[in-house]
Parts: sequence; C-alpha cells; structure tokens
Amino acid sequence: MKLSERLINLREAKDLRQNELAEAVCIQPNNISKYEKGLSQPTIATLIKFAEYFEVSVDYLLGLSSIKNPYSVDKFTPKESEIITKYRKLSPENKIRIDERIGAMIDGQKNQD
Repeated sequence: MKLSERLINLREAKDLRQNELAEAVCIQPNNISKYEKGLSQPTIATLIKFAEYFEVSVDYLLGLSSIKNPYSVDKFTPKESEIITKYRKLSPENKIRIDERIGAMIDGQKNQD
C-alpha cells in the first residue's frame, strides 16, 4: 500500500477532513491533498509528524510494513521491554537457541493444560 493510500485511510479512520489534519500537524492544507493524490511527497519531518499524530511507524506510512506500530510502549511491560533489549544484543546463533527454548517451553505448557 502506498503512502497516499495509508494517509487517506488513517485520516478517514479519525474522521478528519484534510484541513483538520493539516492544522493538527502544522502544514498547509493543499499539501495534504497533494500527498493523498500522490502528486508530492512529504519531507522526513512531515512524515515524523504524521507518524506521531497517527501513532504509527514511518515504515507503516510508507507501506514498508503492515504493522501500524511495532514499537508501541503500551504493548510491552517494563520486563518485556528489558527482555527484548537483551535479546537484541545476542548473536544470531543465540537468538535461534532462545527461540527454540521458548518454543519448547510453550509446548510444555500446552501439555500441562
């Protein structure tokens, strides 16, 4: 999905008119129209404003991801965030080991139920 389509979908989901979105992110209303028609591309700063306003990632806006906000803090507890941070420091081989171990633990839980 293209940026233009994502922008339209996000704006309409919030029931906003183009001028209301423009005001919310402090840009000219005619720019919203150009972005939605694919006639112009927003600057990086404007993309960031859209991402913050709609609470989505820039990757999602650009159509590079179908996940709206994979890094949303409210989706993780502090302990989960800590575990993810530690996981990211592991070597690829150790990441595989962790994944296998978690899979085995989940399978073990299923057998107990």
